[in-house]
Amino acid sequence: MSKINEEKKTTVSVIVPIYNVEKYLRQCLDSIVGQTLSNLEIILINDGSKDGSLEIINEYAKKDNRIKVINKENEGYGKTINRGIEAASSEYIGIVESDDWIEPDMFEILYGIAKQHNVDVVKSKFILFDNQTLKEWYPSPWIPQQDEEQIINPIKNPAIFYVQPSIWSAIYRREFLNKNNIRFLETPGASFQDTSFNFKVWAMAETVYITPKPMVHYRLGLSEQSAKNKDKIFCVCDEFDEVERYMASNPELFVKIEKIFNRAKYNASIWNFSRLEGENQDLFHNRMQAEFTPILKRNAIDLFGMKSKNRLELLKTVFPKKFSKKIKFLLKNLSWLLKYYWRDAIAFSVRPIKYFIVNPVKSCFISQSKKR
Repeated sequence: MSKINEEKKTTVSVIVPIYNVEKYLRQCLDSIVGQTLSNLEIILINDGSKDGSLEIINEYAKKDNRIKVINKENEGYGKTINRGIEAASSEYIGIVESDDWIEPDMFEILYGIAKQHNVDVVKSKFILFDNQTLKEWYPSPWIPQQDEEQIINPIKNPAIFYVQPSIWSAIYRREFLNKNNIRFLETPGASFQDTSFNFKVWAMAETVYITPKPMVHYRLGLSEQSAKNKDKIFCVCDEFDEVERYMASNPELFVKIEKIFNRAKYNASIWNFSRLEGENQDLFHNRMQAEFTPILKRNAIDLFGMKSKNRLELLKTVFPKKFSKKIKFLLKNLSWLLKYYWRDAIAFSVRPIKYFIVNPVKSCFISQSKKR
């Protein structure tokens, strides 16, 4: 390739899905156009914004010829990013959320690692930013330290499946995404579509490099309303249904990673459960109980590294809420509970006895002895 063509070739296509974020969009775009890696392709996709986002997009596009603008009707987060992937022409693809901002050298560092190690994905750490308190902190849990600063195969190092998806703190080889037909689920709105995309990437990638350097400031506190939206209760379930559909074309691989899949599914489910309230939470608990009881019966979930309190939470998803029904469930399912989870099952079943009988009686004796 000639030197002139080499200079024209873009290194990373940065996809920015945009919907009604005029308040934060300038901070996001400034952090992208000011990157130390200059030969970027910047794809700004307006997903039918009703505020002043499009005007801001056009303003930046007039000043920077690296920017491509796609203006369309509202189609949702998944379809918007898929449009960006189809439009991308660079060697690698990155995604930046339009209400976040990135470090000035993010793409220079990630692309440098990608070229040095010839990997499909380079993944970085990120910083959580609370939009209400303006405080920042690192995510937890994170990838084990022994997996950092080296090339890993996610299936052999499955901890990466169990952290927050954070698809925007990475770059992906475009050829890798296209070869494996890795795309987002095109459901309406912004409904956790990063979940299935994230799992597909880790399931299919054989070479991933993890850097502990934080590159993205991820803004929290803007989308709590989805927790109260009855239409979005089961969106996380839809994402894992999409993974199963995707993996149907590779059944041997899915058998190999089924336990990893179920652990990732559980982590996402318990996170979603904790966000819901009232009737919505009850409805989702019923769904979890129906889906995870047969999984636990077959011991088809990766429990490696799971703390005792988290194993108790896992059993909580399948046990009924009432104490009497807990005991009935325990007796009915005694064989597989004793075989795989006997310590956890006993602890979970007798815990109400401790709290509602033993502790009150104990406190009563203590108070009586003090009076004497």
